Amino acid sequence: MPLISRPEAAAALGVTVDAVYKAIKAGRLTAVTATDGTVRVNSETMREEWIRNTDSTRVRIGLGVRPTRTREPKPLRPREERVPKPHTRITQTQEAIPDYDESRARTEHLKAELLELDRKTKEGRLIPLEEVQSKWVEVVVQARTKLLGIPTKAKQRIPDLDVDAINILDDLVREALEDLSETAPEDDQA
Repeated sequence: MPLISRPEAAAALGVTVDAVYKAIKAGRLTAVTATDGTVRVNSETMREEWIRNTDSTRVRIGLGVRPTRTREPKPLRPREERVPKPHTRITQTQEAIPDYDESRARTEHLKAELLELDRKTKEGRLIPLEEVQSKWVEVVVQARTKLLGIPTKAKQRIPDLDVDAINILDDLVREALEDLSETAPEDDQA
């Protein structure tokens, strides 16, 4: 009965030394303690014990047991043939997701644009839309009020005007304001 060490047994079986240690501890492989105190494995019976006591379709993990997955190794291609595939994952909206570099470039571009807008706002060269709209409403209301006040001012400055002339002036101003309100700029109509 030729005895060999655990690393030699692992090499002969084509497994790791750790696998041999675990098999001895689990009782799947018989080990003998030599006179010098080292643990040795019988090289004549070890292969038969290993095959008989090791289920090749199952692997022990902790207390549970699960089947192993057998995979065929993929053949390696030469380095120059290993080209990454373009990423064409589809989102819920059926749009292709751009690759990371393109997304990063877009993000950086948008951040730069936002910083540019912020800088222009702080310099006073760019005004918020709400502020422009409120100023225009103020200007239009003030112009309307001034125009509607023309007949009254005309009566004060020209005392000889009769009531019919004042009414005609008032009608003309109101008609002009109505015409202006009905003809909206083409930008708003689109």
